[in-house]
Amino acid sequence: MTRNIKQWQRNIEGLRANAQKKAAATEQRAEAAIALLLKEQRPINFKTVAETAGISTAWLYEHEAIKERIIHLRAQQTPKARIKIPPREQASAASKDAMIVALRQRIQKLEKENRDLKRQVEVANGLLYQQGGKLQQ
Repeated sequence: MTRNIKQWQRNIEGLRANAQKKAAATEQRAEAAIALLLKEQRPINFKTVAETAGISTAWLYEHEAIKERIIHLRAQQTPKARIKIPPREQASAASKDAMIVALRQRIQKLEKENRDLKRQVEVANGLLYQQGGKLQQ
């Protein structure tokens, strides 16, 4: 008995069509998110576009056209103004130098005090050891 086995061909056109439809919908969501952010004058970057559109940042980075658009729009945004300290309130070079000297002297004083304390601990440990006691650390 020979069995006639029929080979089935896979029909993946429906899968392809659905994938293309899904990709187009995702691209439209990304474009709509960019338009909304522009309208609301919110910062445009990969994170805000992804959150607004409900898509991943990886998807945005993979699609070159949208990636370039986000980079371009991000570069156009004006940086927030920095607070400028008036010159009369800025520290002068002489006062900065004086502060550096004072801090260096303080460091030297603390290092000397630290060395002296370490020596005292060594002496105390030596005395305890001679008396047969336990060492302190």
